[in-house]
Amino acid sequence: MVAILRQNWWTLALRGVIAIIFGICAFIWPIATALAFVILLAAFAFVEGVFAFIGAFSWGLSGSQRLLLIALGLLGLAVGVAAVMYPGITAVVIVALVAWWAIVSGVIQFVVAIELRKVIENDWLLVVGALLSILFGVLLLWRPLAGILTLSWLFGIYALLYGIMMLSLGFRVKSLRPIPL
Repeated sequence: MVAILRQNWWTLALRGVIAIIFGICAFIWPIATALAFVILLAAFAFVEGVFAFIGAFSWGLSGSQRLLLIALGLLGLAVGVAAVMYPGITAVVIVALVAWWAIVSGVIQFVVAIELRKVIENDWLLVVGALLSILFGVLLLWRPLAGILTLSWLFGIYALLYGIMMLSLGFRVKSLRPIPL
């Protein structure tokens, strides 16, 4: 396993570099970052709705299956249109979604980190990255009305710190030596 980790060290480092770039962009363009969250959600929901409609009418489904996909399509279109028409409400919902995403992914990363400690002795970088994810999510839930602009700044801080942890972990994994049995 150590050999495989060492061979793929660059994926962790690249992940860290990308996170650092996103963090810097969030600080340079906080309003654009906030608007991008809303636009991406609107576009994704709208496209999902369109493809649900395509599936409903082109996959040869039974009546009940077709109705479910039509309902899914309507939901996607409604969320996409609502995100464009009501960006403020959408922004608050995005804050909650990002918060829960960060918490759940942080918990999963923490579990992975505990398992990796069996392979990488005294490693704390992934644990810190996981705890940062959880803390980021909790902070967002604690003050959801602080708004999407605050999310941009918090995202910037989180992305920078998380990126540094992943970049450091990548270089640590690169220098690993096999553990003697």
